[in-house]
Amino acid sequence: MQAEAQALISAGEYTHALAEFSVLREIRSRREGPYSPMYLSNLHDCVRCTSQLQLWSDCTPLCSELHGKYVRTHGRGERDTVDVAKHWAWALVHLHDYPPALRLYLTTADALWEADPQQALRLLGAAAVYRHGTDPASLVAPGLIDGVKLAHSRDLLSTINQLIADVPDGSDREGEVTFDGFAPA
Repeated sequence: MQAEAQALISAGEYTHALAEFSVLREIRSRREGPYSPMYLSNLHDCVRCTSQLQLWSDCTPLCSELHGKYVRTHGRGERDTVDVAKHWAWALVHLHDYPPALRLYLTTADALWEADPQQALRLLGAAAVYRHGTDPASLVAPGLIDGVKLAHSRDLLSTINQLIADVPDGSDREGEVTFDGFAPA
């Protein structure tokens, strides 16, 4: 069943792959537990499928569960955690739920600040574009977002203020943002 699900997702058959991965996820949760590597992998594949199918309301609870587990087991800046954070933020943006998307962009950018500064900048760019009445700088200034202590709050604050200055009305640039963020010119 795992091989069939992998073949379906590789072929772009996301609806069928989602069904297969959902069944696998349930089986693995019962047999191996909700933190088993295969359960997490199947859950991640469910996230990828729901995102590809633009099932944003279905994607957000999956991302919430997986992100929390990855943060505990992998850390915020690890590749899989970052991928889920981007899927989650992207789903939230499509649901027009901007404040939690901004917080995800900011905390993930902080986690990537040293390891992948280009990706961190793209995530901060997305936060600048999707601010919709929320000031990202005010979220960063206290150095704590949703209980997450920011390791690079000064750098983030300086960068987000510059991005906001460069993109004064972020909504005009929404079409330039991708799943990976926004690359300011």
